[in-house]
Amino acid sequence: MERTDIAYLINSTPKYYYLLNLHLRLLRRYANMCDWPIFIASEEPNHPILKELVDIFAVHILPLEQSESGFLESRAAAIQKLPPHIQYVLPMQEDFLLERYVDIPSIEISLDILDRNPQAASVRWMPCPGPVDRMPVVDKFSLLSEKDTYRYTFQATLWRRADIYLWFSRLIEEFNKEFPTSMPMKDRMFHQIRSNYAENQKGQRFFWEWLGEKQHFAWIRVHKAPNAVYLSPWPYRPTAVTNGRLEEWAIELAKREGHPFKETDT
Repeated sequence: MERTDIAYLINSTPKYYYLLNLHLRLLRRYANMCDWPIFIASEEPNHPILKELVDIFAVHILPLEQSESGFLESRAAAIQKLPPHIQYVLPMQEDFLLERYVDIPSIEISLDILDRNPQAASVRWMPCPGPVDRMPVVDKFSLLSEKDTYRYTFQATLWRRADIYLWFSRLIEEFNKEFPTSMPMKDRMFHQIRSNYAENQKGQRFFWEWLGEKQHFAWIRVHKAPNAVYLSPWPYRPTAVTNGRLEEWAIELAKREGHPFKETDT
């Protein structure tokens, strides 16, 4: 499925560079039919690890300024710096590690939704959580509504580029009203990451105020058990890093893949 108008985008920082090689190896194995350009956005574009990834995986590096390195600011900046022909963005985190083959027919359906429906802003592939309304609208996708606690999530979601850029830009504006740029960076980062400003109750309300007139599709979760995440278009365990610590299952996964982490990594 060759599409040059889709960007696979990872925002990364040196703290988590050690995950990128494994992430991309698993991507190559389980989604090799998704021939999309891969971009890594970071404030240290000349880091040796990133240079190695360019050589091995032919990724594209998007340099970020230090002023753009905030958790939310870096995402908006990366989307803005993508080539102009990119229409859709699949934002990823380093610790979204594929463990099964992706569901190509369902991915093609989600692309068809965005291609044909200008009101469609996003299609969520990872049912974590799935939509409250389980009535299918298109194939196995339903629509998110105000009934959903998580109308927005960082989990794997294919976005129309213009809409996700608008979302992050507006979210940053709102965040700056409450936590002005005059505050110490570490305090601002705490509220962006630790209090999960984008996904908390305020963030969910802002999201619906700004993008609620758009349509947001989401994969219907098959059942409530944890392994339902594998029965989705983009099957991975959310997530390999919890509160800054690498989960034991991810360490074992890396060993099985022949790419064990160093003790200094974890």
